[in-house]
Amino acid sequence: MKSENRSNFYLINKPKTWTSQDLCSKFKYLYRFNKVGHAGTLDPNAEGLMLLATDKYTKLFNYTKETDKTYQVSALFGHSSDSIDTDTEVIKNEDIDLSNPSFEIESLINTFLGTTMQKPPMYSAVKVKGKRLYNYARQGKDVVLPDREINISKFILLNLDGPRAEFLITVSKGTYIRSLILDLATKINTTAVVTEILRTNIGKLSLDYPEYIDDIEKLDKAEEPSYIHWSKVLDLPIVEIDDFTCEKILHGELLDANLFENKDITIMQHGDKIAALYTPFNDKFYKPEKVLL
Repeated sequence: MKSENRSNFYLINKPKTWTSQDLCSKFKYLYRFNKVGHAGTLDPNAEGLMLLATDKYTKLFNYTKETDKTYQVSALFGHSSDSIDTDTEVIKNEDIDLSNPSFEIESLINTFLGTTMQKPPMYSAVKVKGKRLYNYARQGKDVVLPDREINISKFILLNLDGPRAEFLITVSKGTYIRSLILDLATKINTTAVVTEILRTNIGKLSLDYPEYIDDIEKLDKAEEPSYIHWSKVLDLPIVEIDDFTCEKILHGELLDANLFENKDITIMQHGDKIAALYTPFNDKFYKPEKVLL
């Protein structure tokens, strides 16, 4: 199926072992989109909800809602690996029973709630001096890990079974779950690896959405995939425009400020699609920020 102008957003499950880019490449190949991009990278060993955009809507990721993400996480304590997951060799360090009252896991996880600083894992895509951290890790080179501010709004214990624990965690953009679990293990003087990560929510977007595509392998390339309307992804003022205004936008013209109610970046909606984003130029006019026609 040839894609000419099918700019949309999609909610798709990323299978375990796939990279986020693998998912984009597969989706692009299936439907012959011109371009496919994603917001919020998932580790290869993680699975779950990913937000993809196609064609011209890939230009809009910088304008999507800054939302927290929720994960269901399984971890194995008393074990360690260089990558803090099962991507590298897992070593058993000690026998541990987390149900022992002395660990007070439920009370301890509450101390993580709120805003704090976090160091990313060495096996991550964070750049230091223009180079990905995982490249330093694979070369055995030491590097100072940068601190980044994160927020943890939910940290719930779901289950304990000997050295294994399951959690439901809601965090801000840029939070590394592996680092969080390792920090928790350090608090009880042990080690841990993450064995399963399932992203269940991106803000209000969830696995329960009817548009959610659970298995990309079962998609029929002869049928258009279900997409999620852009209004559920972008949180910007909207101005509906006619064909005449659309023609002005097509030629990159300034638009009269009287069209706009807000002094913010605004979506110019033509029919059911986004024609452009406009931003204030001066008191009298707005100028094009992004033109998607």
